[in-house]
Amino acid sequence: LMAATAKAAPDLKRLAGGSPGGRKLAKPVLHYSLSWARDETPDKGEMNRAVDESLEALGLEGHEALIVAHEDTRHPHVHVIANRVDPETGKAAKLGNSKLRLSRWAEGYEREQGQIRCERRVENNERRRAGQEVVRGPSNRSRHWARVRREGMQPERARRARKPRREDRVDMEAWRHGEADAWETVADGREYSLQHLETRARKEWAELHKRQEEMRQRLDRESRTVLGRLRIWRLERSLRELAGAIRGRQDLVEGWREDLDGYHRDERAELGKAHGERAREIERGWGKFYRNRLVEAERRAWSVRETMREREREQARERERGRTITRIVVPRPPRPRGPERGGGGFER
Repeated sequence: LMAATAKAAPDLKRLAGGSPGGRKLAKPVLHYSLSWARDETPDKGEMNRAVDESLEALGLEGHEALIVAHEDTRHPHVHVIANRVDPETGKAAKLGNSKLRLSRWAEGYEREQGQIRCERRVENNERRRAGQEVVRGPSNRSRHWARVRREGMQPERARRARKPRREDRVDMEAWRHGEADAWETVADGREYSLQHLETRARKEWAELHKRQEEMRQRLDRESRTVLGRLRIWRLERSLRELAGAIRGRQDLVEGWREDLDGYHRDERAELGKAHGERAREIERGWGKFYRNRLVEAERRAWSVRETMREREREQARERERGRTITRIVVPRPPRPRGPERGGGGFER
C-alpha cells in the first residue's frame, strides 16, 4: 500500500491541483522506534497514543503507518514505519531535524508522565533553545568500548587448552608461574592499548559530529536564500534542478538534506569500521604476544625440569661413589711345625 502511494505521488499532486514534478524520493518511508523503561508497562492504548503524538511531531499525521509492538525484550517498544508521501496531496513530508523533533516530543512525554528518565536530553534541548551548539559527547560510546573489552580476549577462553602437550617433560609449577606472568602482562598491555584507542576514537568522533553539525547548519542557512541555493546547486551540476533551486522548491531542498545525511552516514560507518579494525589489530597483536610468551614459558619450564633431573642424577652418582664394601677378616692361629705337630715334644 505504501509503495503504491509513493508511486502514485505525481498523480496525487495533479489531482490536488499541484505540479506533478519534483525530485523523486530516494526513501519514501521512515522507520523509527519508541521504547519504554523496564519498570513501565504501557498497554496497547498508551502505545497507540504515543505513536500518534510522535507522528504529529514529525508532521506525519494522516500519513499511512505500520505499527508493530514488541514485548519480548526487557524494554517494551514499538516499531513505526510511516509513509512520507501524503495520500491526499502526494507531497513528501519535510523531515528536516526529525531526530530533534522526536527528542523534544520525548522530553514532553516524560514530563507528562511525571518522571524525567533522560537528563542529558533535557540539557541538550535547553542548550538548543538557548541557541547553543550541542555536540554529541564521547561518553555516548562508552558502552561500545565496554563491549569491546568484554568480548575480546576472554581469560578463561584464551588460557584454556594451552598447557604443554608433554607435561611429564616440563616443570608444571615453573610453567604455571610463567603463564600467569605472561597473562598479567597481556591483560595490562591490552587494557592500556584499548584505553589509548578509546581516547583517540572519542576525539575523532567528537570532531566528526561537530563537523557534520556545522555542515547541516550551513545547509540550512544556504537554503534560505537564492544565492545560497545556487551555491549548493553548483555542487549538484543539474540543469533540471536550476529552476527549483532559484524558487527554493521545498522537495529539492529536502533532497539535498537527504543527500547530506547519506554522506554523513557513510562517514560515520567508515570511522566506526576503522576503529573496529584497529581494535582487532590490538587483539591479534596481544594474542600473538601471549602465545609467544607461552612458548618461552614452556621452554624455561623444560629447562628447569632438565636441570632438576641432572641434579638428581648427579646426587645419585655421588651416593654411588660414597658407598664402600667392608670385608671382615678373622685371623687364623699359626700352624705348628716339626716336632710340635701333634702336641708332643722331643724325648730325650
